[in-house]
Amino acid sequence: MEEDIEMPQSAFPAIGHVFHSSGKQEYYRRLLQVQNPNQYYVITEEDIDRLFLEFEAKGVSHAHKRSIEYLINMFLKEAAKEQQGKYIFTMRDLKEYLATIRREYSVSYYRKNVTYLKKLFRIAGIDLAESLKAPQEIDIDLTIVTVDDIKNLIQLVDSLHLSWRFEDWKKDQFITAMLLMAVTGMRVSELARVPLKDIDLENRRIYLNTSQTKTKQSRVVFFTEEIQELLQEYIQTYKPTLQEPLATVPQMQRPFRRKSPLRGQKLRPKHMRKFFAQEWDRRNGNATIKKLLMGHSIRYDINALHYSHHTVDELQDAYEQVFGNLRFLK
Repeated sequence: MEEDIEMPQSAFPAIGHVFHSSGKQEYYRRLLQVQNPNQYYVITEEDIDRLFLEFEAKGVSHAHKRSIEYLINMFLKEAAKEQQGKYIFTMRDLKEYLATIRREYSVSYYRKNVTYLKKLFRIAGIDLAESLKAPQEIDIDLTIVTVDDIKNLIQLVDSLHLSWRFEDWKKDQFITAMLLMAVTGMRVSELARVPLKDIDLENRRIYLNTSQTKTKQSRVVFFTEEIQELLQEYIQTYKPTLQEPLATVPQMQRPFRRKSPLRGQKLRPKHMRKFFAQEWDRRNGNATIKKLLMGHSIRYDINALHYSHHTVDELQDAYEQVFGNLRFLK
C-alpha cells in the first residue's frame, strides 16, 4: 500500500518547484502493481498541476493554456494508461506516439508536442526529456485555398451531418466559425479569444485588442453580409453564452481528428487565414490594407508605418470593394 512506504525526502533536491532526481521515478515504480514496473515512466496529477502553475506564473493567455492542456491530454490518452491514479508509459509508447504525430500533422504541431512534453517530463523527473529534440526544418505550408475548396469542405460537413455524424449545433458552429475566419483573416487562436458579445453584428466589425492578437497589436477586422446572417441565425437558434467565443481551438480541431472523411482532406482551420490572404491577392486588393487587416508586421514598411493611415470606415470601404460580393453558401 502507498501509505506503508516512506518517501525519502533527501532524494528530491528541489530547484524552484521542479524536482530533479531519478529517485522520484524509482519511488513511483515501486508503487506500481504491474509486470516489469522498471520499464515504465510515471506522471502524476501533481506533475501536471505543477506544469500549469509554471504557465500561470508566466501569465500565458487562457487560450494558450487550453491548447497546451489539449496536447498533454492527448498524450495521456493515446500513449499512457492510468494505474493507481497515475499515468504510466514506456519508451516504446512515447516513440510510437511521436511517430504518429509527425506522420499525420505538421512540423510545427510536432514541435509543440515535443516542447511541452519535455517540460512535463522534467517536472516529473523523467530523464527522457533530454533525449527529445524538435526538428529544425522550417515548416512552409504551400497549400492553395480557393472558394471552391471551402465550398467542398462545407458540402463534406453537410454530408456528415445528414448521416448523423455531426450534431445540428456543432455543424452550424463549425461552418460559421470556419467562414468567419475565412472572411476576416483571423487566426484560430484569435477567434477563440473573442467573446460573441464583442462581435459588432450591426456594423460587421470585430475589434481585436492587444490581449486577443498573436502580435499583441490591436486591429479591426470586417466580415461579409453572408457571415452576418450566419452569426445572427446561430445566436438566435442556439442561444449560446455571449461571454464565450463562437468556438474554441479544441472545438475547431476535434472534428479533423475524430471524423475520418475530414481527416483525409487538405483544409484545416488555419487555412482559412491563408485563404483570406490568397483571395485578397486574387481580387487585386491593396497590399498595405491586407497587412493592416491581417495584423502583419509593418515595422519595416515605411509607407504603412508613416504614411498609409486609414480610418476604420476607410478600411471597411476598401474591404467591401474586395470582398463585398464574396459568397460561399449561395
